[in-house]
Amino acid sequence: MIRPCHLLTTAAAALCLAAPAPALELGDILNAVTGAAQKVAKYQAAPLPKEKADAAMVFVGGMADEYTGIVHGLACNCPWLPITGDQTRAYYHWHMGDMGSFDLAPDKLAAELQEFRTLNPAAPVVLIGHSLGASTALQAAARLQGKPGGSIYLLTLDPVNRLVTPKRPDNLAWWGNSYIVNSQDSRDFIPVIGGRWNECKEADYNIRMDGLAKDDYGYFYQHGGAMSQLFCKGDEQESLFTRLCREIKKAR
Repeated sequence: MIRPCHLLTTAAAALCLAAPAPALELGDILNAVTGAAQKVAKYQAAPLPKEKADAAMVFVGGMADEYTGIVHGLACNCPWLPITGDQTRAYYHWHMGDMGSFDLAPDKLAAELQEFRTLNPAAPVVLIGHSLGASTALQAAARLQGKPGGSIYLLTLDPVNRLVTPKRPDNLAWWGNSYIVNSQDSRDFIPVIGGRWNECKEADYNIRMDGLAKDDYGYFYQHGGAMSQLFCKGDEQESLFTRLCREIKKAR
């Protein structure tokens, strides 16, 4: 976590090196700090709207997704569900705005989801979580058990959380999971340390994606490739999104 004082020190040092002759003005320092803060907060959360809708898609990004925009890109570009009527979508960070909270984030997400479900009791909700965000999505779904509302579908994209056991909530209509093995990306030591769930035995559909193979976009499968984890087939016959759409059509 970058604190304001660190930003100020870094920004001031950078300005001193760039322009050693004139004295620093307060305005110059403030502009540097503002620019750095804007870069840090690049992808803002977009909570689920409190409005009438016939379905909702809720995307939950993994650790640092507010900086990388991996799941933010999915939220902006994912096709709509095969459901007639008005649909809405939302994008959250795994920590729900509190970087220090592992326990409260699922509660906060569940509360916002239930507000939507109360307003739209027949509308299905699709939760799509990547990495640590997949854990938050699963835990939030579990907290909705016994509460009134429409069907809940869950997609977990290479889920990670060493502190949580991937146990299936009773209220899930369908659960699809994709996971990466043999990744060749050096950055994938992070999900390894975090605790990859890999195949989830209680999911309805698991897709194994081999890092020695390339996805439909021509890239090797790896943890940061949430797009391929949702739309590519890996070792199976259908992608998670294709299978999700088929399950939704079958249920209607």
